[in-house]
Parts: sequence; C-alpha cells; structure tokens
Amino acid sequence: MTRDIHGWQPANPIERRLMLAHEDWLAFAREASARLMVWQTNSADAPLVRLYFQAQEEMSCAVIILRSACEDSAQYPYALAQELIDFYESRRAASNAQGVRADWHPPANTARDGALYLMQVVDSLMRHHPDLFPGMVLVLEPQPSGHRNGDTMFERAAGDLLAAAALMPRISARLRFVVPRGADSPLPSLSARCSDVVRVVAGRYAMQAVPRELLAESGERGPGADLRRLFVEMGETIGEGDPAKTMQLHARALEIAEREQWLDQCVVLHLIAGAAWLKQRRDENALAAYRNAAECGRQALAAGHEAGHKLVANGLFGEASVHLIRSEFPQAACCYECAAIEMAAARDAMMTVEAWRMCADSWDKAGERELALEAGFNALDAGLGVDASMRRTGSLPLVVEWMARRVGAFDRRRPELREKVDALLNVPQA
Repeated sequence: MTRDIHGWQPANPIERRLMLAHEDWLAFAREASARLMVWQTNSADAPLVRLYFQAQEEMSCAVIILRSACEDSAQYPYALAQELIDFYESRRAASNAQGVRADWHPPANTARDGALYLMQVVDSLMRHHPDLFPGMVLVLEPQPSGHRNGDTMFERAAGDLLAAAALMPRISARLRFVVPRGADSPLPSLSARCSDVVRVVAGRYAMQAVPRELLAESGERGPGADLRRLFVEMGETIGEGDPAKTMQLHARALEIAEREQWLDQCVVLHLIAGAAWLKQRRDENALAAYRNAAECGRQALAAGHEAGHKLVANGLFGEASVHLIRSEFPQAACCYECAAIEMAAARDAMMTVEAWRMCADSWDKAGERELALEAGFNALDAGLGVDASMRRTGSLPLVVEWMARRVGAFDRRRPELREKVDALLNVPQA
C-alpha cells in the first residue's frame, strides 16, 4: 500500500524509508505518556535517522539537535542549556532580517541543578515564542567523551532531565527527547528506571538495499550499469562475509572494467578485493590485490588519467597496511614514502602529510630513528602546502606532537623543528 503524508507520496527508495522513519516517530509522538525515545538502528540505518532529524531541524525551529559531550552527568544539562541558548543566538540576526522579532533572552539560573535550569530555559523560550515553539523536540546526540563510564553518566543525566520535566507539567506535555543509538547500546538502565516515559523503538529500514533498488528503478543498461550492479552486490557480500561469492563478483566486474579500459575502476576493484582478503586474514592475497591496484594506477597515469597519481598512492597505502599487520615495518615505510611522492605529485598536501607521518611511524617501529625523523620533517614541510585554516586539523597536529616527543630540548635538530613549526603556525621569527 502506498503511504502518504498530507498528500505527499514518496517517489524513490530514500523517500520511502524516510516515510517509514516518520511513521515510527509519529507512533512515539502520539503516545501521551511517552517523553523520551531511544531510537535504535544498525550502522546501515543510523544515517537515515540523522537525515530525518536534520531535515526536521531545517524545516522547524522546534526540532533542535544538541551535541554537547556528556563528560559529567551533573554538568551535562548545563551544557545543553548553553547549547540551546547558542542555537537561538546563532539565528537571531537571520530571524530579525525575516521579520521575526528575535528578542528573547535566557532566564537567570535560579534552579537547584542543571536539569531544572534547562527546563527553565525551554519554558522561557516556548512562552516567549509560542508561535515558533508550540512544542520542542531535543535530539540528544552527545559527542564521544572518551570516558569509560560515558553511557552510565548519560543515562543518569537523561533520567534527571525526565524527572525535572515531570516537575513542570506546563511544558512536560509539549517537550520530547530523542536519543539515537546503535543496536548494541540500548541504554538498559534508563529504560528500566524510567519505563513509564521511555520508549525503545527498533528502527529497521534496510538502507543497505537502497543502492540495488536505485539501480533497478533507473532502468540503465550497458556495461556501466552492469558494473555498478556488481559493485553493489560486492558490497553486500563483503558485509555477509562470503569471500568466495565476493571474488566471483570481483572477477566478473574486473572483466568488464578491463574490456572497457576503465583503469580507475580496475584500481577500485583491486582495492575492494584487498579489503575483502584482509577481512578474511588472507594477507598474501590482500598484498597481491593492492599491488595490482598500484599497477593499474600506473597504467592509468601513463594513459594520462588526471587522478593517476592518487590511484597509485591508494594501492601503496593498501600494500603498506598489509606490511604493518605483518610487522614488516621497513617495507611499510618504503610504501608510505612512495605514496607521499605520488600524493605530492597530485598536489594533495593533506594526504602527503599523512603518508609521511605513517612513513615516520613505520621507521620508528623499525628502530630507524634518523630515517623516522627525516620522514617527520618531510611531513612538516608538506604541511606548508595545506591551507592555513586547515593546519590545526587532520594529521599535522599529530606530526608536531610526535616530533616534539622525539626531538628533545637539547637535540641538535630542535632549532630546525622550532623553525618549521613556527612556519606552519605563521609565527614571526624573533
């Protein structure tokens, strides 16, 4: 039966699954006693739930995604309150420009604890803008805290939020919390402690079947469509752990790519094969696959493919990973060095830094300190090619930290290190 919402009908596999997600949400929202939804999905379906709430957030002020980390159960509600305040502030100018009088100011914190203060903020915001916030949905997606008891602290904090909301019936009926979770992290303590208001919804949307459905509905024909179908099937068989079937599909796909002289696709196919063999701990087969990928990349480069250098480098990265698994550190270092040269030729500074970083680490594991330091300095030099706004992200901070630990204050190369780091940070020399 075709489902629709207010006359809208889904037209493709993604929209059909968004409809299913919406129905799961409505079933929760219509339950008068429900206050918090633990929305469980597997790794394939989790992006759909994120997409659903991102779309809701863009279309409605009343759906707000809060990402503060839960480092401490007592402080977490305060962080949520501040994030909610920041959410409003970030939209104040645009709202005023659109004719919305965005003149709300957060209340003073007179509550005994963070959970009650968050409720005060929510209550104040909804009373000030009843047209914009007739109700509110707070989607709690805390960033990983790294704390070993992170789930326990989060469950305690979420329970406190529900208890605080219950003390304020004026907003309780109009406030909902949603906690997207993986299938292996159901928050059992929270569900048991607050069973009267918590609902665990097991969302099953079969997102892994979307590529196959999209291809089937496209009606495409020819070698390109055949190759895409085989790619989809390979992805499914790798997830199922069926190496024999994966290799059968790989052989069929490779035959098409080689016949059509799609060398870049040949590289991708060999990389997929390498990953599949590694998953089966067949490192010799994986090594051969990655070397085939690098060789196809060289053929693509010789044929003038614009991504030729990167294709070669991807094969080398794969080969290096096998050597690392086998503790063949000098061989891994050599692969990473060659990958760095290829990435530099491709003018990809970020990946050049990463290749030199891994080269340095491999030489370090091999006990070759001077070679490791030389590779580290090469990584810093490559970092100069990274846009200044991006230098504090990615691999560069790791390289600086790694080098600082290995080049002591009295090391003869310490001045050289300081000079390069200052250049990266655009620090003027004295």
